[in-house]
Amino acid sequence: MPRKDTRRHQRISYLGPVRISWMDENNAPQFAQGKCVDASEGGLRVEILKPIPVYSVVSLRADQANLGGSAIVKHIARSGSKYIVGLELSQAVSDGLSRFGSPEDQKR
Repeated sequence: MPRKDTRRHQRISYLGPVRISWMDENNAPQFAQGKCVDASEGGLRVEILKPIPVYSVVSLRADQANLGGSAIVKHIARSGSKYIVGLELSQAVSDGLSRFGSPEDQKR
């Protein structure tokens, strides 16, 4: 039986670079460059090379989507040598998914 999709917002594929920063358990700044996998009004799913603890507050910047702000790590899973991180944005994207462009825009 397929799982029911209980997400609050529609997701779209968005393959763009993202920069993330956070403070580790010793209050030392950490940084990661990654790739956004998909996006919604309320969050992003990103692929990075190092783990971030769940419930960490992160700052992020996705220049191609003109998106910056803070988010909370809601989920993390290892995928080979990378990590897939689910981020919940602290403020929903006000203009919806149009900010990320259409799938046709991403192919250019």
